[in-house]
Amino acid sequence: MDADTATWLPIRYRVSNKLLVLLAWLILLFLITPQFVIVPLSFSSEAYLSFPPAGWSTKWYGSFANSPDWGRAAINSLAIGLPTALLSMILGTMASLAVSRGGITRQSLVAALMVAPMMLPHIILAIGLYPIMLWFKLLTSYAGVIIAHTVVGIPLVFITVNSALSRHSGSLELAAMTLGAGPWQSFWKVTFPLIRPGILIGGILAFASSFDELMLALFLTGVGTQTLPRLIWLQMNDYLTPTIAAAASLIFLVTLGLLVAVSILQTRSGAEKANAHG
Repeated sequence: MDADTATWLPIRYRVSNKLLVLLAWLILLFLITPQFVIVPLSFSSEAYLSFPPAGWSTKWYGSFANSPDWGRAAINSLAIGLPTALLSMILGTMASLAVSRGGITRQSLVAALMVAPMMLPHIILAIGLYPIMLWFKLLTSYAGVIIAHTVVGIPLVFITVNSALSRHSGSLELAAMTLGAGPWQSFWKVTFPLIRPGILIGGILAFASSFDELMLALFLTGVGTQTLPRLIWLQMNDYLTPTIAAAASLIFLVTLGLLVAVSILQTRSGAEKANAHG
């Protein structure tokens, strides 16, 4: 390597790193730009959606809080999202353990099938689930919507738990069993503590996915089970008031809080792993 190349390489690396950082910030700005419109709209003093707002008011949040329809939709979103997260954590963890530790053949094919519902357009899932729920008389019921949302939530837990399992050797479970622990004890004492962050992260993502889901809600929910996203959709067809923006802002706030929780869990898991290796 000549002297000129040795001189320019560090400069090129620094410039490349700064360009990558700039690109990351531009992508982040692009992703959050809609919130710079929605949130101000929720504080508008006008009786209709207009940007920029002519004045400022918090009355639309009061309208949201005092509306039976919005309150019922928020309760429905929680009543569907929480069981969805729990079922997704249980079934997604079992599926991940089966693929990673079960010794099944064609693991890559099975793993691809497990994450397929996450990759398919949700309208296709909704069209496929509609006749099934109708056949079992679960259409517009809480159970039917929870099952449908769990179909989408399982792949999220499967991916996070599978990632956690890939960082730990299966020899740890075997060592526990050679010391007298049964399969159940080996799971609770050895495997579960190792994959617990992955389970929690997957559960949070499953809840966020359920809380924000619109397409499945349009096909599978009814008047008594409609969620916040569906009510926003219906309100946009009839009443374009800033209450819609207030509801959307609250959904964004909940989702942002869940993402912060995921980030904290990931950071804590990384720190615990570093301490263990240290």
